[in-house]
Amino acid sequence: MNFKDKVGTFRVISSFTIRRKKEFYLIGELLDGNLIENSYVNIVLNSSLAVSARISSAEDIEMANDPKIYQLLIIESPEDEMNDILFCLNVGNENVHITLTGVD
Repeated sequence: MNFKDKVGTFRVISSFTIRRKKEFYLIGELLDGNLIENSYVNIVLNSSLAVSARISSAEDIEMANDPKIYQLLIIESPEDEMNDILFCLNVGNENVHITLTGVD
């Protein structure tokens, strides 16, 4: 896939959801570019299809016994279906693209 407005690449380590809060989370590290709130994370499914979701906020996090600082991308989704789709993708150990535009 060609992302013309790509502003970064994010290496996802793991993902999870908190259903009560209607939020989906990606833990990882920015490999290149920038993380900008209200930009989009694009999870590539195959050569012609990707799922995009708006990044509501990003936080720096620390994990026990690991000196690195990681980022936590937070995706708020008022629709349970979108949260379910993102959770079922089981995103982890892969790169995703950060773009300025996407589909909510």
